[in-house]
Amino acid sequence: MKTTLIIYRRGAGYVMDSNDQKGVLKLGVRIGLTPEDAALYAARLMVRLALDNPEGGSLMAPAEVLELVPEHLREIAPQG
Repeated sequence: MKTTLIIYRRGAGYVMDSNDQKGVLKLGVRIGLTPEDAALYAARLMVRLALDNPEGGSLMAPAEVLELVPEHLREIAPQG
């Protein structure tokens, strides 16, 4: 299963829903108060989960977060 990270605003900060290659779903994980906090968290998870996933991964986030994530970590193609 392809890794997917979905970031959105809730209350005073940002939260994330995610799944990994085994289908484990995590909902509403608080990832920071600022776009910078959220982008850092997202980039770290894309490296950890999507790069290791043979099916790759996708990141969906508000523009203010997405523009801070390195472009090569926003969409990771399947391996092979």
